[in-house]
Amino acid sequence: MAYQTVPLTTHAKRRSDDRSIPEVGRWLLMEFGSRRPAGKGTESLYFDKKSWKEVEKFLGVWPLKNMEQLKRLYMVLSPDGSAITVAYRD
Repeated sequence: MAYQTVPLTTHAKRRSDDRSIPEVGRWLLMEFGSRRPAGKGTESLYFDKKSWKEVEKFLGVWPLKNMEQLKRLYMVLSPDGSAITVAYRD
């Protein structure tokens, strides 16, 4: 599994910085997150119970800081695969 960053739009970069969302969180979403259509060719990525179990299995004994917060992370991708926005669910 190669570590690859998610291309961000200007808006997504700003939101990610404003919300202190770590790059590793976006990567985990790309690798393990559940996906669903979000309209007009966009896609929503988020962690459900099944996908979060895969994250925990992958991380093993090396948990990340703010694990509970990362569980609430979601991202919307454009049809070309770049992140349109990224945030935490309430």
